[in-house]
Amino acid sequence: MEKIFKLILLSCCAVTLFSSCSTQTGSTGDEEVQPPIVPLSCIAVLPAMTSVSREGENIAYPDALSLEKGAETATSIIKRELQGNPKVHIVSSYQLASLVPEISGGISGTIAALGQKLNCDGVLLTTVRKYDERQGTEYSAEAPASVDFYMVLRHSSSGNILWSADFREEQQSFLSNIFSFSKAQNRGFKWVTAEQLMEQGIKERLSGCPYLE
Repeated sequence: MEKIFKLILLSCCAVTLFSSCSTQTGSTGDEEVQPPIVPLSCIAVLPAMTSVSREGENIAYPDALSLEKGAETATSIIKRELQGNPKVHIVSSYQLASLVPEISGGISGTIAALGQKLNCDGVLLTTVRKYDERQGTEYSAEAPASVDFYMVLRHSSSGNILWSADFREEQQSFLSNIFSFSKAQNRGFKWVTAEQLMEQGIKERLSGCPYLE
C-alpha cells in the first residue's frame, strides 16, 4: 500500500516538473550543452520520474510498474555516482513531495522555487521512458534489456536548459550488429540486465556533463 501511495505521489510531482520537458532524437542518445557554460555552486538532483505522468500518456499497469522500477533504479544509481560531489545536493522523494505542493507557476516557477528552497542554482531532472528487463539468462536471452531515459539540467533562477542528454539502447547481439563488437567485448559477450544497461547509460551521460566536474 505504501509503495502504491509513493507511486501516485511521485507521479503527481512529475506532472508539475516534467510536463514542459522536451525530448531529443537519435538511435543511441544525444547530448547538448547550451553556451555559455555558467558556473554552478550547487546542483539539486531530484529523484528520477517516469513518463507515465505526462499528459496524454496511455500505458498498461504492468508497464507503469516496470517504469517505476526503472525510476527507482535510476535514482539509486545517480545517487551512488554523485553523492561524493561537493556541489551536488541529493533530494529524496519525501523531501521533494513535501516541497512541490507549495509550488506553482509552471516549469520555470517550479524550478525557481525549488532552487530557492534548496539554495541551489541548478536542478537536475531525470525521466525514465522505458525499462524492459532481459528475458532469459546472461548467455541466452529470449528478449534483450532495453532502457530509455532523458536528463536535463536547468538553471534555477531562469529555468533555462544548461545541459541535456538522453540514452536509448536495446542490447543487440554481436552477430546481428557487427558494429557492436566493442560494447559486446566490454560486456563479456553476455546479455546484460536492464539495471546494468541503465548504470552504463547514466555513467556515460553524467561523465559528459561539464557542470558536474
